[in-house]
Amino acid sequence: MRYLKHLSLLLLLSIYVECATPTLPQSNHESATAMLYERSFETKEPNIAMLNLFFTQMPKGGDLHHHYSGSLYAETYLEWVKNKNWLIDTCSFKIVKTKSNASCKQISVDELIANDTLYRQLLTLWSDKDFNNHSHDQLPPDSNFFNTFIYFSPISDQYMDIGLNLIKERALSENVSYIESMLARVGVNSTEFFNAEEVTKLNNELRNTTSQEEVNALLERISTVFSNAQAFNEKINNFVKELEQKHQGIDNESFTMRYQTYAVRVLNPLQVYTDLFSGYLAALNSPVIVGVNIVAPENNTVAINDYTLHMRMFHYLANKYPKVHRSLHAGELTLGMVEPKELLFHITQARDIGRAERIGHGVDLPYEKESLRVLEDLKHHAAIEINLTSNQFILGVTGNAHPYPIYAAYGVPLVISTDDSGVSRNNLTHEYILLASRYHPSYMTLKTYVYNSIDYSFLSPEDKIKVRAQLDKKFMVFEREMSALAKHLK
Repeated sequence: MRYLKHLSLLLLLSIYVECATPTLPQSNHESATAMLYERSFETKEPNIAMLNLFFTQMPKGGDLHHHYSGSLYAETYLEWVKNKNWLIDTCSFKIVKTKSNASCKQISVDELIANDTLYRQLLTLWSDKDFNNHSHDQLPPDSNFFNTFIYFSPISDQYMDIGLNLIKERALSENVSYIESMLARVGVNSTEFFNAEEVTKLNNELRNTTSQEEVNALLERISTVFSNAQAFNEKINNFVKELEQKHQGIDNESFTMRYQTYAVRVLNPLQVYTDLFSGYLAALNSPVIVGVNIVAPENNTVAINDYTLHMRMFHYLANKYPKVHRSLHAGELTLGMVEPKELLFHITQARDIGRAERIGHGVDLPYEKESLRVLEDLKHHAAIEINLTSNQFILGVTGNAHPYPIYAAYGVPLVISTDDSGVSRNNLTHEYILLASRYHPSYMTLKTYVYNSIDYSFLSPEDKIKVRAQLDKKFMVFEREMSALAKHLK
């Protein structure tokens, strides 16, 4: 019923716009829309309900910091577990494929859902649901966040074609035109091409390097082994083929989706490079794979110790394959999470060494030793992916402790993203509501962020023109509707 009322309201607004104001210049509609937005701030506290209505309708361009597996809700994963006739262990709440004689009972999804206590407990482990609103034994928030992937990872890639379409449907429902999703690793295992002794030796050599030149020489040797192995190239070709098959039917006149592949920064250096190298080659071989990233907790001990080495890997590959785009998680840190010395250089090295075209998170900027130079560099050469919900949950950084106001004041290009909307149980609309209610940027600034999400995407130039033109039309409709709505609100 609520959905029908919503449709009726939009239909009435559409009729009103067509009949009552067909000749009003679009610039007037833009001004009226900006004024309507400002009405949400007339009282001491922002009018969240009004902002919700406003941003639900507003075209939002693209979501550029988007993890596929973390963007599907736990409820969807449970449906897939049920389809597989897999089970849930009642002690660990992990997926098991068959019953065992273990002391803990394994139950079906239907049995789980019928037991509200168990079901609610699973949701707190498979997502951030209810983390802060009741007393319970809990892990630190960052551990709770990243551990969710352990629970649903066995099922997350089983129905990827369905998952991509669910993400598309959700995007269309909230007026999102483009998703650039971190989808998966290519899946090449370094141990298939190097024996145990070689793996140990190469990991030690990589970690003992002290210069870019030493790293380059080692990576050249490793790359040669991979390039000469037929099985390595077959794995890349199979990954590309399977992804392009799953992608069929996703793009249409209203929506476009592209993908990043990635390495996992908590693995050994040889495996990290294996993932990066295979990812770069996959991106060269497919128009729908548009970039390479590096993921996992940046404060992990391995990630911290190998950080500069990872950036040098990106540097090597950027020189070798300059057409492959790079967006790097960097600066997802804050004071107390790591030693102070680790806050001094992560964004700096992601740009100076890793040559990132976009920075994911960038929260530790105020602590970086060369923050002023970094700001100037970012202003002209890269964009920052702002993820307010995950920054608050994982890092405890919110309000003016977040560097958003610094980036915005300096003129650094910004894009607003969800990160892992299934884990955080939110959407892109919610991220814009947080941005507006905390920092009150102008409507024109918000509109700039929306267009940034296309301009700083890794879409081809031709696709950028197409999606931008779609966005222009959507804003024309939105601003006419908001202009009409403003006249009816007392």
